[in-house]
Amino acid sequence: MKVLNGYSKIKKDTVLTIGNFDGVHKGHKKIIKQTVQLSKKNNLKSVVVTFNPHPIEFFKKNHEPFKLTNNITKIDEIKKLGVDYIVFLKFNRKLNKLPPEDFIKKLIKFKPKFIVVGYNFHFGYKRKGNTSLLRKFALKYCYSLKVVKPIVNKNKKVFNSTFIRKKLKYGEYNVAKEMLGRNWLIEGTIIKGSGRGQKIGYRTANFLLKDYIVPMKGVYLTQSYFEKNKKKKYFGLANIGTRPTFKGKKIFFENHFFNSKKFLYGKKIFVELLEFLRKEKKFANIIKLKEQIEKDILLAKKIIKGNK
Repeated sequence: MKVLNGYSKIKKDTVLTIGNFDGVHKGHKKIIKQTVQLSKKNNLKSVVVTFNPHPIEFFKKNHEPFKLTNNITKIDEIKKLGVDYIVFLKFNRKLNKLPPEDFIKKLIKFKPKFIVVGYNFHFGYKRKGNTSLLRKFALKYCYSLKVVKPIVNKNKKVFNSTFIRKKLKYGEYNVAKEMLGRNWLIEGTIIKGSGRGQKIGYRTANFLLKDYIVPMKGVYLTQSYFEKNKKKKYFGLANIGTRPTFKGKKIFFENHFFNSKKFLYGKKIFVELLEFLRKEKKFANIIKLKEQIEKDILLAKKIIKGNK
């Protein structure tokens, strides 16, 4: 898969889909898979067009962290689906102000014979463009439109990024994981912490969540790997929160490994959240905290053993 920026020329005719694809969840994958299937069936190239920065970042300069994936994970997940090209368009004032038909003209630069979108796709200035407008201009611009129906769970909830964010914040991690179709993966750069973990016998690799949405604060079973070594993974226990026992205020991701004590500051770490174990809690003293950590580790290892 080739990663392109802007309106790069693709020599062959294409099947194109477009969206933010934050999370690359099951609903997104359904759209992208149909794009790939159409391209193979018609001997065309598959193209996923997305935006950088995310429109929310453009419109709300002081927005709360909201992302489910960074661009690294987005690219990796889309690549797994057999896509030929992923194109990042710069979302700026000029793109935002484009009338819907002018936006379509921009897409035509990618030579689409088919355009594949989700049922609720909107585009152009003030999101005035929709699937009906795309269908209206299909003959004029020589493409066929494919509108993909949403995926819903057993409770009739539509798989979408907004709903997944809510479930993460409310601690309903299993629902979020079901909709993602995988474990939630976050990435950070290890920074030096206060050193308390090492003092109490549970050294941690720490990083800031930055643009990622803050899930329910608490303890999670994790599986991690380091930059450039995806095959070697480490189980561990992470606390996401402010460390109320120590009167902390800033939100940290602190990950303790069961089978490794070696990690380097400044190194990138990729962490999968496997299970949500409990909410963050303030303890009366360090002894009580250590007792709870021991219980958390026993529970985590029991879950690991049960899944083997």
